[in-house]
Order: sequence, then structure tokens, then C-alpha cells
Amino acid sequence: MNKKRAALIGGLLVIAMLISACGVFEPDPTLTPIFVTATPNFIIVTNTYTPAPTSVLAPTLAQDSVAEVFTPGPPTLTPTRQITMTPTFTPTPTDTPVTPGAVGFVPVGAVPGGAAAITCPTQPMGGFQNIYASNPSLSAQLACPIGPSVAVQTAFQSFERGTMIWVSSVGATNQSGIYVLYANNTYQRFADTWLDGVDPSSTGLVVPSPNLQEPIRGFGKVWRESGGVKDGLGWANNLEAGGSGFIQTFERGEMLYLTQTGQSYILVTGAPGVWSAVAVPY
Repeated sequence: MNKKRAALIGGLLVIAMLISACGVFEPDPTLTPIFVTATPNFIIVTNTYTPAPTSVLAPTLAQDSVAEVFTPGPPTLTPTRQITMTPTFTPTPTDTPVTPGAVGFVPVGAVPGGAAAITCPTQPMGGFQNIYASNPSLSAQLACPIGPSVAVQTAFQSFERGTMIWVSSVGATNQSGIYVLYANNTYQRFADTWLDGVDPSSTGLVVPSPNLQEPIRGFGKVWRESGGVKDGLGWANNLEAGGSGFIQTFERGEMLYLTQTGQSYILVTGAPGVWSAVAVPY
């Protein structure tokens, strides 16, 4: 048994040696290289474009391009219609020239009791009725009388470019007033606030010419203190002339007659008020 086992092992060894010998004498097998290529990892970087701010160019005006700016002038002053108590007033009568801006008057035959009587409960009186009824345009501007005519004391003074008139009562109010009539046929009415012993009679202004003078009392106060009156009228070229007259008030104005001039003045309120004078006695 041991001999058989030894023979078997010996046979196996011989076979193993033969197999090893075959490997020694055979040429080496051709090796096929295997190339391993590493795949690179690409990182794609994308630049985000941020646009730069665009400059906004403001239009440049040429040096000679100047914008015109409208500056309103000073507002037209509307005189107050406040009336105060009648001060002591003693005008000195003198020769009175014809009123600047006076116009002629030609009656057209209208008589009291005409169209005006139908539309107005109160009628103009005296010569005022003739003027009122003879001029439909004028009567439309004045509208209806709001009271009877009233006898008044008056003062008149002429200026370089107009007239000032003082009345002891504006209508039936028993309050005195001063009318400033400009040569361009516009007018203003002021309250007469001059008080004897309180306000100066005059201020001694130096006149530009020997034939001119500073107005006094109530005329002087309005002339000096009311904006635009002095420049509008200029200097007085005559003394005050005292007298009497009549006044009648209407819905939109007054009619006033002065013995100093023998004229009737028609004053229509407005902005500005307008006046005219006609040679028609009361």
C-alpha cells in the first residue's frame, strides 16, 4: 500500500515537472497594453456680464437761451368806500377852470316819466333826470337811483392831470367823501378822514414850479397817503374852490352837480370806476 502511494505521488511529480518544462520553452505571450485615459473634469466658468450704468446727459441750454419769467405788476388798488364823520372844512373859493375830460351834452328830447319811470321805483331828480333819460347806455350802467338827490357843500381843486372834489355827504349818508378824477376818465372815491387839530393842514413840500402847490387838508391827506394818487394827479395848479351842489346815488354810481363848474359829473363804479362831465345844471 505504501509502495502504491509512493508511486502515485512520484507520478504526479513527474507530470508537474513536465508541465512546468513546457511553460519554460514556450515563448512569452504577446501582451496587449491597455491604456487607461483619465477623463478630465472640466469646470466651465461663465462670466456674468453686468452692464455699466449709462450716463444720462441733461440738455445744455445755449448761453443766449434765457427763460422769460413773467412778474406781475402791483395790483390795482381799489379805494375803500368807508366814510367817516364830516370834519370842519372851509374851502376858499377861487376862479375854477373847466374840468379836464369834460364832454359836451346834447339832449335827445327824453322827458321825465319815460322809460326810466317804468323800470325804477325812484327817479333821478332835477337835471340828473334829463341826463339819465337821454342816454340809455348811461342809465344801464348806473341802474336805478337808490335815494333822492341831496343838497351838499362841495370843494373843487384842479391838478396837472385831473381834479379832486370834496362833498359834505355821499348821498344821504351824512358822511363826507373825496373823489379823485383822473384825466384818463377813471376815478377813485375815498373816505375823508382828515381831522382839524389832529392831521396837519399841509407838510410844506417843495413844489417843482412856482405855479404849482401842495394840496391841503383832506385833499392833501389823500394826495400824500393814498398810493398812486400823487403820481396820477401831479401837483395842484389852483387853489381850492368852495361851493355847493347836489348828489344822487344809484345802484352802480353817483351823479354830482357843482356850482363851481356848472357841470354835472356822472360816476360809474367799476374796476376802475369811470367818470364823465356834462354841461347840464341841476
